[in-house]
Amino acid sequence: MSKPQIAHSKRRSDQLQPLPAERALEWGWEAMHEGLWREAVQRWATLRLVYPDQGPVWIQAGVAHHQLDEYECAAGLLEQARLRFPDNPNGWIRGALVAADGGMTESAVMLMEQARYRFPNDIDVWLTSAEVLFRAGERARAEALNAEVCRRFPKQAAGGCQYAEFAMRDHRWQEALSRWTRVRAQFPEHRQAFLRAAEAAERLGCASEAKKLRMGASFGADWVKSLEQTDQRDTQIRPPVRRNLRAFADLVVTKARLNLKAEANQNHLRYLWWIIDPLLYMAVFYLVFGLLLQRGGDNYVIYLLTGLVPFQWFAKTVQHAAATIIQGRGLMNLVRVSPLFFPLVAVAQNTGKQIPVFIMLVVLLFACGFYPTVHWLALVPVVAIQLMLMAAIGCLTAMIIPFLRDLLNLVPTGLQFILFCSGVFYTVDTIPEQWHSYFFANPMANLLHQYRLILMEHQWPDWGMTCWLALACMAGLVLVALVYRRLESVFPRVVIE
Repeated sequence: MSKPQIAHSKRRSDQLQPLPAERALEWGWEAMHEGLWREAVQRWATLRLVYPDQGPVWIQAGVAHHQLDEYECAAGLLEQARLRFPDNPNGWIRGALVAADGGMTESAVMLMEQARYRFPNDIDVWLTSAEVLFRAGERARAEALNAEVCRRFPKQAAGGCQYAEFAMRDHRWQEALSRWTRVRAQFPEHRQAFLRAAEAAERLGCASEAKKLRMGASFGADWVKSLEQTDQRDTQIRPPVRRNLRAFADLVVTKARLNLKAEANQNHLRYLWWIIDPLLYMAVFYLVFGLLLQRGGDNYVIYLLTGLVPFQWFAKTVQHAAATIIQGRGLMNLVRVSPLFFPLVAVAQNTGKQIPVFIMLVVLLFACGFYPTVHWLALVPVVAIQLMLMAAIGCLTAMIIPFLRDLLNLVPTGLQFILFCSGVFYTVDTIPEQWHSYFFANPMANLLHQYRLILMEHQWPDWGMTCWLALACMAGLVLVALVYRRLESVFPRVVIE
């Protein structure tokens, strides 16, 4: 064979190499996720020919046959899975469930006894063991095994949830409600414990309790606990105070705090991302404008950061607030809550995330020789004005989006335009003097100028411009609040259209 023919043969051989197993198995998973069980059976059969050493091609094929009530085929495949992959507990778990649903209770119980012996530290094995006994009608043995789950795995909510679900399936609603209460006491952030408890309360005819529990799923256990304490203090039934500003503010802060905690728990680095993300953002702009374009001069890094940090706070808050009313339509149509609640939670949430970034900015100022002076006291009113500005613009944007949803696509573009018009990367001196009044008409340009006067120039802010901006923000907030109150009954209908 000639060299060109050998090279061509090698290329053909490379092209015929099978896909990596992880990518190929997605083909089978895709059919299962869409509920196409017959198609899934065929796909897993094809994949078994190419990847016989992969556990899912046997186990998930058994699951697909199980969904089609083809118990014999499912049991055969899962038996092969147990023989081929003795270290994979899913062969026993799925095999026991197939046997239980196929009426082979003794076989199911025996499989789970073997599984508990082989995998004593796998919680799914213990949970399935209790489930198999429950399906067989042996309630006492099932609950005894469930108690063992709770003893062995005290830091996981699955055992308590299964215990409560047993009561739900037996229609013992009062007992189920009590068991879900114990789950919530131990795992206050477990959302399903609130929702399932609400279903039990509805079965008992306790509509108000069910509504309170559903709101607890959104606002957290602390909120429900505060309501229960209020109920205990009250000696008579009183209508709720609908316009209690303090209670509304507490609700906004509580929801923002819970959102921050939930957001941090989604990442391995948790709260560190609140510093890493803005650091990377600022590093990109410094690389482009400070190093590549050779902008600025001495102290340009500080000049850039004192503009980027406040502006990033503003941009993230407005962008987050824009779609909050649409995202809150489920809660809005479940309970009566002011639509103003949703964008204000976004403002509070982003403010909480910005606090460590401002602390980091202060540390960098110290490192570069910019030490605090008495003028730093003026940061309090400047930050307060920015808060009012973000609340006004965020609430206004969130109010408009439900009526003109396509505008949501323009929010990032608009923020980018404001970024380049706010003097983040260039000094006011580079702007012709006749344009200064127009430049400072941009509220963010005005605020960034005040930040830099305080932090870099050690001067008081321009009180004239600051006062006018504060008055404009307060007027905007009042106007937005009035419009929200007028449209409060309209939003629940608009957001579901």
